[in-house]
Amino acid sequence: DVASAAAALTGLGMATYTGVLLGATAIPIWAKHATLLPAQFGASSLASAAAALELIGHRERALHRIGWVSAGAETVLHRQGPSSTTARLAGAFAGPIPLATRLLFGRSRRARQAAAVSTLLGSLLTRLAWIEAGRASARGDAAGSRQPVGK
Repeated sequence: DVASAAAALTGLGMATYTGVLLGATAIPIWAKHATLLPAQFGASSLASAAAALELIGHRERALHRIGWVSAGAETVLHRQGPSSTTARLAGAFAGPIPLATRLLFGRSRRARQAAAVSTLLGSLLTRLAWIEAGRASARGDAAGSRQPVGK
């Protein structure tokens, strides 16, 4: 139990660390979202872990609950980040699609697998969207953010 608790705490730190590092840079959009990035990366990591475990055959009730709670968190968090097409797709695949699939069809094995695949795709797209927004922001292009850079 002690080892599990220690693993959970260190895992939480590692899951959010990329977001912390991005937020501590000079890239305007990343610096602007320094508090959002760790939360989004953490929720995405938790969702991805649950999705991967479900895809390899785990069917625990708690795992399913983690999946829909993290999909709910992703739905909320994606409203605050970049607004590019990639970011909007990431938000849909990471949040509302798996959330609705889990809530409406959660007892179905295929629905849980579809939600898991959507979650993993959304997680990948989330990371790509933040990279894309960072590149645009570094060039001085405000297209990747919801507000013009510098405001």
